[in-house]
Amino acid sequence: MEKLKLSMESVSKIYFLDSPYPNGHKIEVFNWSGRIDEDGFIWFDFHLKTENYYANDDENSEEEEEEENETLSNWNSKIVWGNYHACTLSSNYWSEQRGIRINKTDEKLDFDTVVKNDLFSNDLPSEDHFDDDDLAFSIYLLGHDSCADHQIRFSKTDSNLYDITWTGKIALTYSGDDEFSHDFKAQIFNAEFEGFHYPKTWTVEKATEIFKAQLANFEEYEFVDLNPKSNKREYKLDKLKH
Repeated sequence: MEKLKLSMESVSKIYFLDSPYPNGHKIEVFNWSGRIDEDGFIWFDFHLKTENYYANDDENSEEEEEEENETLSNWNSKIVWGNYHACTLSSNYWSEQRGIRINKTDEKLDFDTVVKNDLFSNDLPSEDHFDDDDLAFSIYLLGHDSCADHQIRFSKTDSNLYDITWTGKIALTYSGDDEFSHDFKAQIFNAEFEGFHYPKTWTVEKATEIFKAQLANFEEYEFVDLNPKSNKREYKLDKLKH
């Protein structure tokens, strides 16, 4: 995974509301890519990883040890957060493929139109049904927890990069709580879209045919070799750099 490219003025962070860390956590890795599957559905994938929760924690841990005697909840306990070190929030880091579908079956996908509108995952479980496989993203927070109800907003910068605001809800399912009662907000600066991946079983010719049928303004894209120094040819479809 690539390191996030940050401007000198802005630091990308994720905030877990009402946690012991009101100043948030620096995002060390962020990737935003697209993917087309065997059925022709197109998805956005997002992956982020934070620095260690306690990276900038200068407070006296002994004070919290005394507070622990008052039975703090897992969400409010720095000691508990410290046991899990850092957060990974992703649609493609683990083996399952998740993400947010961005195309419709009856029209070509226009990338610029998609990023002018907010994305919604619409996957918040009901009281009667909770299946982790239905969720758009996986999260490692205080263990392997659950997240849903994502809203992602894009703002294009003068350098043709994007500032992204990403919110959602969290349930601490690792500790047995299936209520999505916690909120997060990520603010990402100067993110770059990394292009569309396609199934490894497809030839470039097949990928070209299918992308032409599915993407508006196909002439604004090019195939990019993922491993130019390798004898193995593997490509993604990326937007032309202007």
